[in-house]
Amino acid sequence: MISSFLSAARTAAVLLHSAELAESWTKPSALAEFRISGLAGHLAGQVSNMHRFLDAAVPPDLVPMDAVRYYTQHGDVDVDSEVATGIRVRSEEHAGPSAADLAARYDAALESVAARLDGLPPELPVLMFDRWVLPLDQCLLTRILELVVHADDLAVSLGVPTPSFSDDVVDAAVTTLARISVVKRGPLPALRALSRRERADGMAAAF
Repeated sequence: MISSFLSAARTAAVLLHSAELAESWTKPSALAEFRISGLAGHLAGQVSNMHRFLDAAVPPDLVPMDAVRYYTQHGDVDVDSEVATGIRVRSEEHAGPSAADLAARYDAALESVAARLDGLPPELPVLMFDRWVLPLDQCLLTRILELVVHADDLAVSLGVPTPSFSDDVVDAAVTTLARISVVKRGPLPALRALSRRERADGMAAAF
């Protein structure tokens, strides 16, 4: 999972270095209440947050969960909720003063995170956001999903093509999204959304 995560992070970097991002920095994004700068900051945070996760001491009383449980434990999040608002505020803070500044910090974070991850076991417990423990490979899977989904959000916001992620990254993201959809919407809506467009009811989205 480490190699897939690093691959996804390097692919997403194209958007953070794009001229379109610099030109559209203060404009609204394709996501409600998110400026393009904040969305870019959120995308970049999927890499820089790994230092926080790896530094955190893991409480012995917390039971590890997988990536699907991480995303489904609280149901859907409303755009105006305290959680969503907090994400937007922190994302804008992480974005910093400019696209160039964010891209430089992202490159440095990616290099240092890659060095820290080298050789770590996939079962290593990792504390995410001071609340949830996931094995390292499942933690990285959540970051892959975030990178893929938000890279598409940012590309749409900028009016540029969505980057082409490697096959292993796409497989990890799509498989996880399908599993989340099954838990949140039920197996039949997910099955129909993926197999029969004439019977898809539009309620199979993972988020």
